[in-house]
Order: sequence, then structure tokens, then C-alpha cells
Amino acid sequence: MPTVLIPLLLAFDQILKLWALENLSPIPRPLLGDLLYLTLVKNTGAGFGLLQGQAQILGWLSLLVGGFLLYLLGFRRYPLGLTLGLSLVAAGALGNGIDRLGRGWVVDYLDLGTQIPLIANFPVFNLADVCVTLGAALLLLAPRKRRRY
Repeated sequence: MPTVLIPLLLAFDQILKLWALENLSPIPRPLLGDLLYLTLVKNTGAGFGLLQGQAQILGWLSLLVGGFLLYLLGFRRYPLGLTLGLSLVAAGALGNGIDRLGRGWVVDYLDLGTQIPLIANFPVFNLADVCVTLGAALLLLAPRKRRRY
């Protein structure tokens, strides 16, 4: 599964980012009413405005994490939930790493336009960010084998 899923997600992520660069602007454009907007943001840091201007370091770190996860997936079989979670995190890390090292910033374009208090000021994000978040959630929720003593 990782040998198909990771390249597909990487390709789709990069295609969406190229589309965003060609078709979007920093002015929000409604996609789903007042819930989701398309807004072009050039992010030079990490999520939530952290480490602004550190794209080079973050890029290498992203590629290191993605590469390590590829290594893990290549040498051992994991249960489906764990495999899917690791694959999603790897694809997301590699997708944003490619941006950071290739452009010097990450292309973000999904903007939650809601006024719901907890997410009203949520940062603009992209497919790679969604992959990392969903993958991390799957890893947290994946069943674990318990040791018998």
C-alpha cells in the first residue's frame, strides 16, 4: 500500500499547489460557503506561524522524517491502520519538505472561514498538512498489541 499511496498523495499535493499558485490570490475565495475558502499563502515557517523564515531547516527536517518513515515501511509489515498512518505522515512531510527546499516556502491554500471560536483564526493549510494530521490521528488511534507477562 505505501508504494502506491505515498507517490499518489505526493503527486496530488504538488499538483494542487501548482494549481493554487496559478489560480489563487491572497484574497479569500469561497469554496464551501462561509466554512472553507481558497486563499493563497506563502508560508516560510511551520504551522501556526512558528519558526518563520526557517524553511531550509524545516525542509531538511521534513525530508528526514519522511525518509525515515519510508525506511520503516520498507523493512517491516505493519497492521493496516499503522501502515496507513505512517504513509500519510510520510507523504505530508515529503510534500511540504519539497516545497520548503524547492521554493523556500510552503504553498498553503485551504482556509477555514468559520467564526467558530476554537478554529476562527486557524492558519491556512494544504493537502500535505491534512495528510500529516490524519496520519498522526491514525497512529494515535491504531490498536496496539499488549505484552503478556
